[in-house]
Amino acid sequence: MKKSAKTFTYWIDIVGACNLRCPSCPRGNFKPGDVMTEMPPSGLMDFELFKECVQRAIKEGPSLNPQIHLYNWGEPLVHPEIPKFVEYLREQEIYCGISSNLNIDGPLRDVIKAGPDFFRVSLSGFTQPVYGQTHQRGDIERVKKNMIKIRDYLTEFGTKTYVEVNYHIYKHNANQDLIDMIAFCNELKFNISPVWAFFLPLEKNLLVAEGRETEADRELIDLLAIHPKKAMELSMPYKDRDCPVRQHATVINFDGSVPLCCNTFERQHIVAPSFLDVDHETLQKAKYENAACGPCMDNAIHTYLAFEAGEIMDEAGNAVLREVGSPLEIHQYEQPKVRMLDGTPIDIEAKQEGEIQTRKKIRGIRKLLWHAQNFGTKATAP
Repeated sequence: MKKSAKTFTYWIDIVGACNLRCPSCPRGNFKPGDVMTEMPPSGLMDFELFKECVQRAIKEGPSLNPQIHLYNWGEPLVHPEIPKFVEYLREQEIYCGISSNLNIDGPLRDVIKAGPDFFRVSLSGFTQPVYGQTHQRGDIERVKKNMIKIRDYLTEFGTKTYVEVNYHIYKHNANQDLIDMIAFCNELKFNISPVWAFFLPLEKNLLVAEGRETEADRELIDLLAIHPKKAMELSMPYKDRDCPVRQHATVINFDGSVPLCCNTFERQHIVAPSFLDVDHETLQKAKYENAACGPCMDNAIHTYLAFEAGEIMDEAGNAVLREVGSPLEIHQYEQPKVRMLDGTPIDIEAKQEGEIQTRKKIRGIRKLLWHAQNFGTKATAP
């Protein structure tokens, strides 16, 4: 296979479970008798299986610059051996990303010591009454304590992990809670990125497109600043674009099976029972031939879930926030990200990850090694 310097991403869900039940996530909103045909099994990925998957991605994947993230629908800190997973990726010089609700701190110190490239904290408030509506079972005070621990561990070990807080924007939380969380992140020198909360998984979006969502789902949808139907409508001009998720990423479940994409949840959308037994081209072919892609792309769901509709989403979301009396404007797609209604920016002090050159360095080293091993030529890393 001819390898490209372009990034290809692997979302390896090392934990097939979550400690929270957030209503906008399938771990919180899929129920028996709903649209679910078969609940995915729960479990922890075996470390040896993980190493085999990583080696296959390195040797047989399409990219000189693979990236591996240790999550999809699961909470990675549930895995007691997660520091080993991070350490292994570091040994292999592979970019390692983690996303966590941060309600667990057991392995946290050793994870930061191992030095992942990226650590995202997912939350939706600064106070418990606000946060608890959309991060159910979570405790925001525990999250904040663990954020402080991360800063302490980064200092203790001198690791360069990039930390970003994803603040999911709903109708009820674009207010003082967001202002206070920005100030808290500024103190910790963490970046904070407000993102419009979307409704997942794909299976539920397809029901919304058909007007068949459940009453429980309507209650959750009413919390969103951007209704899924509105998001589909705004994304329609871009619906003929290829899906970036199926084009540039592969998801691997804790048991080694491969789902269609990071937005599907049901077992019926497994495209390969084992990542280790199917080559990259066959996997891609199975994705492109999957029946779920047709209605997904016909409704432009692939565009809006990949955040590709751009600033029109900001306009739609902010119109709703004004209706509910929010004092803020949110600009996910441009700077400054958070502003008062008069345009005054709320300063976010940390740099964005794009300003840090870790990925380019990894890409250059890997490209150099690839040329040396395969062509016996001298090369200079960019």
